[in-house]
Amino acid sequence: MEKKRNRIRKMFGNRVFWGIICFILNMYFFIAVTCGFHNWKEIYLMYVDGWTFWPIFMFAALVIYMARMEKDFFRGFKIAFSRQVSVSRMELQKAVSAMGYAEKAVVFSGVLSTVFPLVDLFYYMNHTSMTGLGPALGVLSLKILYPAILLLVLLPVRARLEQMVVSYMEEPEDSEEERKEAEGQRLYFSLRAAGLTDRETEVARLAASGMSNVEIGRELYISVATVKKHMTHILEKTQCADREALADRVRKI
Repeated sequence: MEKKRNRIRKMFGNRVFWGIICFILNMYFFIAVTCGFHNWKEIYLMYVDGWTFWPIFMFAALVIYMARMEKDFFRGFKIAFSRQVSVSRMELQKAVSAMGYAEKAVVFSGVLSTVFPLVDLFYYMNHTSMTGLGPALGVLSLKILYPAILLLVLLPVRARLEQMVVSYMEEPEDSEEERKEAEGQRLYFSLRAAGLTDRETEVARLAASGMSNVEIGRELYISVATVKKHMTHILEKTQCADREALADRVRKI
């Protein structure tokens, strides 16, 4: 019983659930107030036409399938409406791209489904009676209405995905310690690329900072003679004449 209650609470706390309810109510009241229909039967007969909707839907689905974006498309819905999905930036970008192509496919399918009967209507307008003009224009209007509804459904999904992409890009600035660590790593790999050993790299870094041989030895717990030996190898490998040249080179790294 408690699980059932939790499911009900979760359902009524779901934005998707309330979004669908509000969408249906808004469509009903919009149609009722604008067109004067006040019962579902009249709305169904006037606005529901499967032969108009399914070709538009199937053409858009075919485009997504041929582009091999169907997985990214459905993954986008899962990412947008699930709170527990771990996703990378690459997956988000693929989902956003799939949504974008789906919107374009819906628009083009709507244009195609409107243009062909419109050409046919114009062609036969002068050869037939005008009694069927009203229903024909009504069907043409549905061919514009259905793509608009599909785009409206895709709009919040794409908006949510783009918001998540932006949140990935809004990374906090590095702290002072992180910047120093990054500079130290860059200096380390640059000196290692010059042929220095790990110990020689440490000695070169300290020498470039202005420390004497005695201070370097005390810092690294080695003798002054060992420091001098390392300095000789460092100057040879880096082709620097003296400590000042070495410090200048390190500053330019």
